[in-house]
Amino acid sequence: MAFIESLGPIQYPLLIVVLLVLVQIVRSIAELVRSDGPGSPLRTHSILVLGVLGACVGVLGSLIGVRVVADAMTKAGAPTGPTAWSGVGVALGPSVVGFSVLGVAAVVWLALQYVAGRRS
Repeated sequence: MAFIESLGPIQYPLLIVVLLVLVQIVRSIAELVRSDGPGSPLRTHSILVLGVLGACVGVLGSLIGVRVVADAMTKAGAPTGPTAWSGVGVALGPSVVGFSVLGVAAVVWLALQYVAGRRS
């Protein structure tokens, strides 16, 4: 839980994107299970689009984090190496989460495309 809290204010948009991706994944899988056709391509493609949105929000969070760390280091004067690197680690957290969302979304999208292609 500490990692999620370390993401700062960007944790809420990231959480929303993660939830939207999960909802679209469940809806796409349910549609494929219930029908004989390939399913809605728009719903399937929205998974990938939301994954890209997650990566963009993650990068935005990292940029905000770098700005906060730079301000803190400026106020601190001459920070030590471990202090600087811990700040950089916190700043990179949102990108890790965002690109993880993109990776999961891309793999699920590819699997759904494969299943839809086999059905058509």
